[in-house]
Amino acid sequence: MELKLYYLGEVSGMTKEQVEEAEKFIKGFEYGIIATCNAETGPRLSALNNLAGQTLQQLHFATEATTQKLANLRQDPRCEVMYATLEGGQMQIAGKAEIVTDVELKRELWQDWMNEYSPEGPTGDGICIIRLIPQSIRAMIC
Repeated sequence: MELKLYYLGEVSGMTKEQVEEAEKFIKGFEYGIIATCNAETGPRLSALNNLAGQTLQQLHFATEATTQKLANLRQDPRCEVMYATLEGGQMQIAGKAEIVTDVELKRELWQDWMNEYSPEGPTGDGICIIRLIPQSIRAMIC
């Protein structure tokens, strides 16, 4: 198995080629797995919908507004998102999450499936957009 990318460290320390390979990898996923911190129960894993246009400068995800992961991120924005393939490729991106309130950005990222949870569209409150600002990365891409 030949590795296309093996990197452990700060996102800011990656070469242009490493960033391109990492972004190509994450754009192929419909979902990511996020680890959040819950003061009462400890670490919690859950899925997030991966949105279009992911970059290592900022990642965007959608989730229902009533989820525990969103409540956890409001209390403690530190989190880690993981992507993995059956072939053994994986990437873990750690950083801090922000809840997007900019309606124009929500409109830009909006997808049809979100209307089921937020019939009012991007101005409604049924779906929240989470922005992850990556700080460090662990990547092993085959």
